[in-house]
Amino acid sequence: MASDPSSPDTPPELRVRPVRFWHGRKLVELEGLPPAFTVLEWLREEAGCHAAKEGCAEGDCGACTVAVTDLDGAGNPRVRAINACIQPVAALDGKLLATAGDIGEPDALHPVQTAMVTHHGSQCGFCTPGIVMSLYAMYEGRRLADDAAVGREDAVRALSGNLCRCTGYRPILDAAQAMCGPDWQGETADAMRERLVRVAPGPQAWTPGEAAGGFDGHARGRFLAPRTLAQLAALRATHPDSRIVAGATDVGLWVTKHHRALGDVLWIGGVSGLAAIDRIGRDALASSRWGRELPCLEIGAAVTVEDAWRALAPHFAACIDYFDRFASVPVRNSATLVGNVANGSPIGDTAPLLIALGGSVVLHRQGQERILPLTDFYHGYQKNDLRPGEFIRAVRVPLLGADVSVHAWKLSKRVEQDISAVAVATALRVERGRIVAAGVGVGGMAAVSSRAVRTEQALLGLRVDVPAATLRDSAGMRAAWQAMHDEFDPLDDLRANAAYRRQAAANLLLRSCLQLARQAPATRLGELAAIQP
Repeated sequence: MASDPSSPDTPPELRVRPVRFWHGRKLVELEGLPPAFTVLEWLREEAGCHAAKEGCAEGDCGACTVAVTDLDGAGNPRVRAINACIQPVAALDGKLLATAGDIGEPDALHPVQTAMVTHHGSQCGFCTPGIVMSLYAMYEGRRLADDAAVGREDAVRALSGNLCRCTGYRPILDAAQAMCGPDWQGETADAMRERLVRVAPGPQAWTPGEAAGGFDGHARGRFLAPRTLAQLAALRATHPDSRIVAGATDVGLWVTKHHRALGDVLWIGGVSGLAAIDRIGRDALASSRWGRELPCLEIGAAVTVEDAWRALAPHFAACIDYFDRFASVPVRNSATLVGNVANGSPIGDTAPLLIALGGSVVLHRQGQERILPLTDFYHGYQKNDLRPGEFIRAVRVPLLGADVSVHAWKLSKRVEQDISAVAVATALRVERGRIVAAGVGVGGMAAVSSRAVRTEQALLGLRVDVPAATLRDSAGMRAAWQAMHDEFDPLDDLRANAAYRRQAAANLLLRSCLQLARQAPATRLGELAAIQP
């Protein structure tokens, strides 16, 4: 009997069907796959395509980068770079896949490849295919928008997921800036759309079936793919031990690095109801915390970090640099904002900002929902408030208004593709030159990302409409600095020791406050002395 999508109590009928996608110009159908079998494994071991390489097997080096095309919310083709080494091949269902071996011919190179040759952008060549595909994704985006202007910063951003660049960076950046226009080369948007329609999944929950064998290194399990929220809720209830996966940017490493068996995977990337970003007129929890009516953006569990940041950037312009520090473009194209929250890592980059704003999570189980402040969701390291059969449907990000200054800072050993040693986010409301309300979230300072409540209290009443040096040396600023310094008991580890973390967190708080000072300085290292303990 077919499932009733309106009834969350009805287990959905799982249709066994192939994963269907295009590899280059070839239509591919795959059945009986282990749930963690990656795009890179399929390319190299099954398809005989060796253009994509395995370097780090964790989505850092960029050697495995490929381009995936799907349709955006408006029905327009979009081409994105992703890491093939950690992405399940079943997640390609309904998409177009391209590698460096699919975009040109030996006697007719693609413009990206030509630019790399012309500008001497390759040496040994191992990492070159991944670099080409990162640039190809940017090229395609520019081509479809008919925008040939690529600046150096555009190129740097596009290549953020390619840490391995044996030529040094300049020749590759030169190639990136020379590759676009005026004679575009590529498939029309209508042709892309037509091919995507041919492999578009239907409304029924599906699975490619369980692998019969022949996949060395992979444990048994099924890839379960619901298409509606009701199907997801029902599958979660009937498969309570299944692993919910969206972008696989974290779970993928469990397989490639820890060799863990995932069992059944419940993939939410194809659930249409989770792909939306909606504005809600009143966020009850945030309104209560901040003492006034506030709207929010509700971001669904299948929304990628890249799409979420694009939606948030107009509201939090001072955080754009922080957004760009989150992993890399290929990781952000796969990872989801909800996934980063659900992971619960104490060094995740999303949670400190959401905590500072008063963000919350929407938890769903069998048609019933409850909403929790993010601070109440985390109980301890890798422990949360999810009940059996429950999952995060969305996160809510409060929009605090123009009179609240929001900043977020991250310290790490590398600009791109690195884990935070310390992250601090602040939301400071100022009236008549004094802070009257404050939200402070921190990462890397405790077993979970946390709210700095004592620091928030210490900030209240701080006068900030004074020169920067005066603010830094004021008794109120020093008291708030000390409160942040003393509020947490961080660990010593390879990224930083506890003393560094305490002082860095306190100085990042100072940095946020200095943005409010009269003639605020550009608080870069060395431009204004930090407070010392």
